[in-house]
Amino acid sequence: MAQLLNKLAHAGPDAKCYITCGNLPATLGPETLNQRPYTTIRGHIYNQQVDLLLPDEICELVQNRLSEQLKPLQYHRIFMGLKDILEKEFYNNYIRQGNILLLSDGRIDVDDVYCLYDGTLYLFLKKDTYEKAGLVGKQAAFGGRKKERWVIELNLREPHMIHGRKAFDRLVWSFTNVFKQQNAWLFCDLQQEAINPSAAPSEPTVKGLTLPTVIRTITPTITNSSTPIKLASFAHTIPTKDSTEYTRTVFYDWATSLHEWLALVSINADRLNITDSIDPLLSRYEPLTDDDNIITSTTSTSEYKLQGKISKISWRGFIPAEYISKIFSIVQEVVARDQWYSITVHGFQNAPISWKGRQHSAVGGGMGGENLYTIFRLPEGNNTSSVGGRNSGGDDGDDVMGGMGITEGVNEKIVGSKYIMWEVVGGRDEFS
Repeated sequence: MAQLLNKLAHAGPDAKCYITCGNLPATLGPETLNQRPYTTIRGHIYNQQVDLLLPDEICELVQNRLSEQLKPLQYHRIFMGLKDILEKEFYNNYIRQGNILLLSDGRIDVDDVYCLYDGTLYLFLKKDTYEKAGLVGKQAAFGGRKKERWVIELNLREPHMIHGRKAFDRLVWSFTNVFKQQNAWLFCDLQQEAINPSAAPSEPTVKGLTLPTVIRTITPTITNSSTPIKLASFAHTIPTKDSTEYTRTVFYDWATSLHEWLALVSINADRLNITDSIDPLLSRYEPLTDDDNIITSTTSTSEYKLQGKISKISWRGFIPAEYISKIFSIVQEVVARDQWYSITVHGFQNAPISWKGRQHSAVGGGMGGENLYTIFRLPEGNNTSSVGGRNSGGDDGDDVMGGMGITEGVNEKIVGSKYIMWEVVGGRDEFS
């Protein structure tokens, strides 16, 4: 029966979790943008949710610094057709001269879905729509053997993409006669002051559109825990390429358990409550902890010495990667190195692209539609260390573990706090 189910058309490969270990830069500068984890942050384009977890005692400090250095982010919900993108005022202001982020509504497994990033328009189309469009594309990576899905990539900043040229007029014809339907879009101007400090304040309307738009402002919400919760142990040996397979396997199990604990903290799960007394028949979950952090009471029940209050700062909306990079930089700068924090970023399930412009899939009722990452900065002084030496040959100072194995080990040039990063990638996704 299991073999038969796996052969169904909608069955897809399981999602993967890539674990990266490394050192954060000791100082922030332009060169750090080419290092992990900044390359991952800036490479994950479409984001809808950011959750920052940190100890309760430093929440107010971080909140005040974010309020001082980070302006509220604005985005629009607009209604337009594809042809409106090519209208002269909109096209010149936001594509040829400016920089915007666009994402249409729809499900990428059954609908025609469009998005625009860095001047490139991506059209993810059904087969019949592609055949009518009259534009050159290629089969989507997750289109299946019957070529059900096709993708067209159009660089609208190329020199010949201007009004009056043959290639541009062909786009206008296709968008006018084939793509007639108006869609709901999410629109974010990447030149606004919240992302680019040298830019002028954002305008309340979108230039070149006749229909009214809905403007929304993203501001963080703070959730403080009222009671202490069970904390996981952050102490573990981080392996390198030279470590034994056993050491890597043990670390992978610990890192997976830590990732699970962070997920439970983010949803305020009852299993982490100190007073939780659920029947073991329903759940036997306990945070990963050291033996010396547990004491046994006279009633033969385990009690945790490792406990504390945790706060969560959250952002919801249409959030560009550049804005998340600013959040991460501010938090990294303000949080002392003997404290920990984690930041989790969720992508849009129906975004046609995710990791560094690679194709994204949610075919089959959401199977394989995961695209999120978590960065956890380890506190110093928790006995966390590395095993073995680094191998030369790289420039970002990280060990990447894909599943159970380390694929690359490199020299560390800049020594800072250690971090662990989890990247959850859908089974059909093209990972960067």
